[in-house]
Amino acid sequence: MEKKYYEIYKKITEYGTIIIHRHIRPDGDAIGSQVGLREAIKQSFPYKKVLMVGDTNSRFDFIYKSDEIKDSDYNQALVIILDSGEESMISDERYKLARYKIRIDHHMFKEKIGDLELIDADEISCSTIVAKLIFNNKMRLNSLGAKALFLGMVTDSGRFRYDGLTQENFEIAGKLINYGF
Repeated sequence: MEKKYYEIYKKITEYGTIIIHRHIRPDGDAIGSQVGLREAIKQSFPYKKVLMVGDTNSRFDFIYKSDEIKDSDYNQALVIILDSGEESMISDERYKLARYKIRIDHHMFKEKIGDLELIDADEISCSTIVAKLIFNNKMRLNSLGAKALFLGMVTDSGRFRYDGLTQENFEIAGKLINYGF
């Protein structure tokens, strides 16, 4: 699994335009992982064009706003699909226009969607997997990105009450809190 974190990081370094998708009718984890990854890529590679797409949920307006994206933005772009267990759940079908697709998810595997996939059904949230990607590759992160990832972890773990929590989950949450949000 550690190798996949590096493979994803390498793909991020290869593309000038990165468009991040997630599932329809977003919850805290879908939006948290999306905003957290966008902020980490923007902080680590400020010269890259990083866009987010998807329907909205007014409950999360404080942290999220979709970008206006043209079909032409997908030319030669890397698409990263987050928190989507199946193709029918992905918000905005234009992800299919991308040159290369990566999926990062914590749901049970149902079907192959991306060219490169990191699926960990034992993890409490997609935000946790994204945080591991960021920390394992020493990417930069800001307060907004850390807050978004923490939001995703909190919402998908039932405020850290559900089964399956590990010491590592709390260590990641602690690292995120240290960003001062």
